[in-house]
Amino acid sequence: MTAERPLPALLTVWRIRHLALVAGGALLVFLLAIPLWDIVGDLTLGAAVRRAAIIALALALPAALLVSWHARLALVRFEWSHLPGEGVVVRSGAWWHKEIWLPVARLQHLDVLRGPLERRHGLATLALFTAGFQQYLVKLQGLDPERAVALRDALLEEIRAHRAPPRP
Repeated sequence: MTAERPLPALLTVWRIRHLALVAGGALLVFLLAIPLWDIVGDLTLGAAVRRAAIIALALALPAALLVSWHARLALVRFEWSHLPGEGVVVRSGAWWHKEIWLPVARLQHLDVLRGPLERRHGLATLALFTAGFQQYLVKLQGLDPERAVALRDALLEEIRAHRAPPRP
């Protein structure tokens, strides 16, 4: 069983996504902290804006470092193996390690996804939808677009072969 790993550009995509969330959270903290000038009567609006910016930055910097570190750990652990005729095994998790076995019999449909960040960095995601309630969607992120299509096509052939009625 040969494990495949995502392309290194996936780390950049993950970091951009996570840092955008951190920036949004920092902006929210900043906007919520500004009205404190009205509550704490001795602050001018300018002083309240400065304090709100300091609070937002004090929270955003450690959060940015944490999400960047988490993305690296998650990338190191993320891998998958395609077992022809059997299914796909996916290993992931930065702190809590997880292994998911997706048998061909449970695969419902497959999508190749390419958002703007993925297209910019030459990546694609293969989404595997299953028949089960838990883990109904598993994404193989960080694939070369050609590899994503090839893997999708190979899995589709296996699904068709599995569902075909037995020949008498």
